[in-house]
Amino acid sequence: MYAQKRVPVKVIDDESQAKLIFDSMRREILRLLSKRAFTEKQLSDIIGISPPSIGHHLKALTRGELISEVRREAGSHGIVQKWYMSNAQAFVVDRDPLRNDIRRYFMPMDIERTRGIVACLSLLKDNVTPSTRQMESLTRQICTALVKTARNYDGSIEDDPERIIHRLYVRALRQLEIIAPHQIIA
Repeated sequence: MYAQKRVPVKVIDDESQAKLIFDSMRREILRLLSKRAFTEKQLSDIIGISPPSIGHHLKALTRGELISEVRREAGSHGIVQKWYMSNAQAFVVDRDPLRNDIRRYFMPMDIERTRGIVACLSLLKDNVTPSTRQMESLTRQICTALVKTARNYDGSIEDDPERIIHRLYVRALRQLEIIAPHQIIA
């Protein structure tokens, strides 16, 4: 049953699912569960918040169909342990169909991603100093390219989800042809 649901990449274009991953803790839980299954207690130990708080997030992510329970087992004291795993190894949010208030929530994270990319370009060529307008434009282009790449992704499940994410970014950036730093110089 579970193997049929798990995919390498899921594009989120549903507002209710996008709202679920507004929370940075839920994004971290998804990141951890993309590699392997964990129990509520294991996640609590790794992340450092209480098991009931983790349980709250797990219930929301399960209802939103972003994760699934993959195993149940009674422990030594008769307490049933549940293991959870993400339904995809990578999640990409398509901002276009979302309301502006939801879309804007992702902007700080998107801008930070773009800043990292531009900083790497600056290592290749001096004097890369984009304006705010250019950063916002490049951010929109990167988001659009990532969604397009994710929708067309034809790979399979990996033993390490970072490989999928890396592949998505490389393919998306190649679409933009921003490897030439002069394209973003003011």
